[in-house]
Amino acid sequence: MPINYEKSLGKRLADFNSKYYKPPVNTASRGQCVWYTQGRAYEKKDVYIGARGDAKDVYQSCKNSGYQVSKYPKPNSIACFNVGTYGHVRYVEYVIGNTVYFTEANWNADNSLSADDGILKKMSLSNWMTQPFLQGHVVVKKEELITFEVITKKGKLGLYKSSSIKKKNKVKSIKAKTVKVVAGSGKVKGGRELVKVLYDNRYYWAIRKTRTKKQQLKALKLI
Repeated sequence: MPINYEKSLGKRLADFNSKYYKPPVNTASRGQCVWYTQGRAYEKKDVYIGARGDAKDVYQSCKNSGYQVSKYPKPNSIACFNVGTYGHVRYVEYVIGNTVYFTEANWNADNSLSADDGILKKMSLSNWMTQPFLQGHVVVKKEELITFEVITKKGKLGLYKSSSIKKKNKVKSIKAKTVKVVAGSGKVKGGRELVKVLYDNRYYWAIRKTRTKKQQLKALKLI
C-alpha cells in the first residue's frame, strides 16, 4: 500500500525487529546511521548496499563499487555527509516538488537505538541542497543480473573491492562455474573490461576481458 508521507510525519516507518536490521543480514553497529540506511534500503527496495565503516566513507565506497550517485536527492537514495569525525547518512524516502521526506538514525549521536530513530521528517529541497558537508546521494536501485560463465584457466575468478584492479584491492579468488553480473555495469579501464559482480550477497568488481582480449567471463545463452 502506498505511503501517505505527509500524514506519516513523526512516525517510524521501519520495522527494527525484521531481519533487515539484524545479523547476519545487517552486521553494521546497531543504532548507528550506517546500520539504519543499510537496513532501510534492504527492507524497502530489497537492495543490499553492503556499506561498512564510517558514514563519511559511504559515498565514495558505493561510487567505487559501481552504484549510481546523484547530486540531488531521489526517492530511495542515501544522502551522505562528510561532517565531524565519522560523517552521517540519511535515507531519502520520497521527493515531490520542493519537499524531501527522509528518515535517519543516531542524529543525536547517542550511539544507541532510541525513540527518534527512523522517524519520518521533511525538509524543503532548497534547504536540503544548502546543507553543509553534503557529498551527494547513493541511488538505491534493484540491479538486473545476468548469469555469466567463468572461463578462466583454473575456473577461478578474482574479486576486487573497487574498479581499481590492483593487488591491494583484491578481496578473494573464487572457484565457481557461474557468477551473477550486474547488467550495464561494464566499463573499460586500463585496457581491461570490468564488470560488477554479485557474489555471496555482496558486490565486487571482476575482469571480464584482459588487455589481450582473453575472456574471463562469458554470458550464458538462454534457450
